[in-house]
Amino acid sequence: MQQLKLTPKITLLINSNFPACNSLLIEDRQTAIIDSGLGSKWLKKLFAEKNIDILINSHTHPDHVAGNGLITRLSGVEIYAPYQERGYNLSIEKMKKGLGVKGSAIEGTWDILVKDQIGFQEIEKETTFNDTHIFDLGDVQLEAIHIPGHSPGHFGFLIRKYGIFFASDIGLDLFGPWYGYANSDLNQYIPSIHKIKGLDIERTVSSHADQLIDDINKGLDRCIRIIDRRDNQILEKINQGVRDIKKLVGSGIIYKNLSSKIMSSNFISFFDENMIKKHIKILISAGEVDKENFMPVFNETKES
Repeated sequence: MQQLKLTPKITLLINSNFPACNSLLIEDRQTAIIDSGLGSKWLKKLFAEKNIDILINSHTHPDHVAGNGLITRLSGVEIYAPYQERGYNLSIEKMKKGLGVKGSAIEGTWDILVKDQIGFQEIEKETTFNDTHIFDLGDVQLEAIHIPGHSPGHFGFLIRKYGIFFASDIGLDLFGPWYGYANSDLNQYIPSIHKIKGLDIERTVSSHADQLIDDINKGLDRCIRIIDRRDNQILEKINQGVRDIKKLVGSGIIYKNLSSKIMSSNFISFFDENMIKKHIKILISAGEVDKENFMPVFNETKES
């Protein structure tokens, strides 16, 4: 585990190996961490060395809550989860339904990854928080900023006194914006990006990048360009006569390659298709694509 010291009290704990994620550690009158996806080895070491009072989930995707169950066994820490995703920590079945995994082709593989490989376990209780909630840790006032799109309860965290922002999974890593689960919402992504642009931020760290970001607006502009590029490439394919979603999957618009050492091809295809569908629905709503060509997508009551 690497450490990036932002202030004497604030440290980014880095584990860039999928399916892990970074955590933000704040050591003040109260000690808090954001997200528990560091991996069991590093979580055990951290909790052996630190008296941590609060664990905050930026959102409840499995890589961010993987260690919640372990932490409840190591400590009496209070776990906070976004109100919009309440109950996902308490029931993996509810989580799967919300994510669109339940009953899907990847459910069995997903279960193995989440339960066996990253070790997610349900917890018995959680405390919810919502937009603008202040975690008063002492000198550090940690403000929850609701930035949905990646997930319904996706949050970033602003420490105004130091101009530090934890951007969670907004898309500042190499891949860019990701909205591959059923309850991800591409319509909310751009407004969330503009919401962040309106904040007074000097330094940024995120969940899947190991460097300090001095100018977050450059990264956010890149996110917008990536979304626009995906829109344009999908529209170009449709205008060329492609009318089958399955033919768009694997075309390199979202994922450059369906084979990966990190995720199986069925996983990547599942997320690739979900993200392409979200773009098509937006293109239909904008009148750029004839809905008659994609009625199965247009008629779905819930994105998958």
